Amino acid sequence: MTDLPSYPRRVKCKKKFVIEIRPLVKEEIPAIRKFFTDLSKSEQALLRRDIFDPFFDNQVKRTLEDELVHHLCAWNKDIIVGSVSLFRGFAQRVRHTCEMRILTHPNYRRHGIGSVLFEEVVPFAKSKEIEKIYANLTPTQKPAIRMVKHIGFTREATLKQHIKDAFGRYHDIRLYSMDLEEAHRAMEEMVSGFADYSG
Repeated sequence: MTDLPSYPRRVKCKKKFVIEIRPLVKEEIPAIRKFFTDLSKSEQALLRRDIFDPFFDNQVKRTLEDELVHHLCAWNKDIIVGSVSLFRGFAQRVRHTCEMRILTHPNYRRHGIGSVLFEEVVPFAKSKEIEKIYANLTPTQKPAIRMVKHIGFTREATLKQHIKDAFGRYHDIRLYSMDLEEAHRAMEEMVSGFADYSG
């Protein structure tokens, strides 16, 4: 396993908005639950877990302990304003892959938090011996689709009526992918106005 990037990291986003990035720990699970509850109902309906399930906190704690899910969170003071989650392949033959999901708090969008988190996730994923990242998106997630295509993800497939959301609605899934070497090159080529703070 390669060395884990140094955290916490303070980063300046657009409009001089400052965030601190660090991996989620179990003591911070209530904060990530609050972050999810602040999303729109349509976004909540597409989450992997029911955030209103009384066992939600225990489920997240177990995935953190088993290292099946990794969360990098962007904080502004004591509020999570963005999150990138890596859902690792469970079977041994796909342990080198993960699904990536980036979410930004509705009140803190247009600061470029998603782009900053993607820049962070590449070295973070490599430190976990992940070689390929997937993004599974519905056709309605247009901003996310534009972002992954801009970064360099390629569309591999469309799975028809593949997921059923919390409201019972079916959605197609568009499967985008990028290997980490491609992602590393894309990250270096991205023109970014972000400047790291020391400390």
